[in-house]
Amino acid sequence: MDRRILHVDIDAFLASVEQLRDPALIGRPVAVGTGVVASRSYEAKARGVHTAMPLHEARRRCPELIVREGDARLCERYRQRVAEIVRRFAPVVEVCSLDDFYADLTGVPLRVEQELEDATATAGERSLQGLCRQLRAAVRAETGLSIAQGLGSSRTVARLATTKAKPGGICEVAPGGETTFLADFPVEAVPGIGPKTAAWLQQVGVTTVQQLWVVDRELLRQSFGARGDELWLRCRGLDDAPVRATPTLHSISRETSFEPRTDFGSQSTAFLRAMLAYLLDRASSELRAQRLLARTVQVRVRHTDGGLGERSRTLGEPTDRTDVCMVVAGELLDELLQRRVLVRLVGVTLASLQPPRAVQGSLFGDDGKARHQLFAAVDAVRARHGFGALVVGAAAGLLGQLPAGKHGFRLRTPSLTK
Repeated sequence: MDRRILHVDIDAFLASVEQLRDPALIGRPVAVGTGVVASRSYEAKARGVHTAMPLHEARRRCPELIVREGDARLCERYRQRVAEIVRRFAPVVEVCSLDDFYADLTGVPLRVEQELEDATATAGERSLQGLCRQLRAAVRAETGLSIAQGLGSSRTVARLATTKAKPGGICEVAPGGETTFLADFPVEAVPGIGPKTAAWLQQVGVTTVQQLWVVDRELLRQSFGARGDELWLRCRGLDDAPVRATPTLHSISRETSFEPRTDFGSQSTAFLRAMLAYLLDRASSELRAQRLLARTVQVRVRHTDGGLGERSRTLGEPTDRTDVCMVVAGELLDELLQRRVLVRLVGVTLASLQPPRAVQGSLFGDDGKARHQLFAAVDAVRARHGFGALVVGAAAGLLGQLPAGKHGFRLRTPSLTK
């Protein structure tokens, strides 16, 4: 059975998110970054702006360039949503970086067979482009983002096929067509060949994949060790590295930092408690979205002298309720704020995650049923109108102190580490 690996790449991800946040930017040259260009729209690319380019050079090439710092929290939400959509189409999905994914479509019998262009075609003639078109349409409809997709018999072929599909297209390399497809790529395009390796190859006259084919396998092994074997296989489309499903969540963390000397009021206990409540609210909302319960609450504080304090506590029963977790988190924060040193970072982690299970009800009382219904209603409102539509509990202390919008408070350094 031929392997069918799909590579999905979100087109101009960070810049596209900025355009979704502000529709006035659609069709205009946009770059995201602080010192260098981390992402740019295709309008900016057409004017000579490229990723990793210093912003001053980008502005010189494109005076009308619009530069944004980007929103890490919002981008992570979009990435998670795209990953969820891809998982509906493939059983094994690997989230590789901020904006690309691999999926193994090999031997997915019923789902793939239903999407084939021609159900009567031979195995070698079958195409998965119908499936890819449905995936592309779903991502566009549910997120507004554009994706490019590459299909091939290996991760290398699929990834390089994606470069031919940008922006927003689909490129499929049929089984048996790998060498023809790869021949004209520059060697630096092959995954695993970095600037130093490419420079070494170019010194000996190897600039394309086709030229790399004539280099003896043993010479590559002697020159680059075990990686030489990988390069020999990759340049022929023969690498068999598997797609590994992204591990199940073991914890959910949220943290942010601030500059104590310039962020007015950030050192008051009330502010720090409000910030912790907001971060915990975001973490517990994600916990409910993942249909999980947490049994451990951990709070951490980093001081300006580099000292890091952490406290954790195990709950009597696992929960996904923000208010229950906040009681424990508040007590842990009080224990950590004993030092007379400025605080630079505060964070919270929900750990020991597990799926809900049936529990024995109580004969008297509602066992918190009303509270569970309350948080379900809060989640429903936020799903419809944005996380910033409601502020819960002690997080209200941030109102008027931090800029807020549809997606919540704008933090200095948001983090969605899991």
